Amino acid sequence: MDRIFWVECPDCSGKFFCDYEMRYAGIDLHCPFCGDQFQVEQSPWIDDRG
Repeated sequence: MDRIFWVECPDCSGKFFCDYEMRYAGIDLHCPFCGDQFQVEQSPWIDDRG
């Protein structure tokens, strides 16, 4: 199984998971709920334990 991390959208507070390779890639994440784009560091909640 590939490693993932969970992130929270700073705009709508929706939580979703991403492939761990995106964690430090410096690219914008795209929220599947509201369409907002943001950097991982802008997320108010990140869970990368597993």
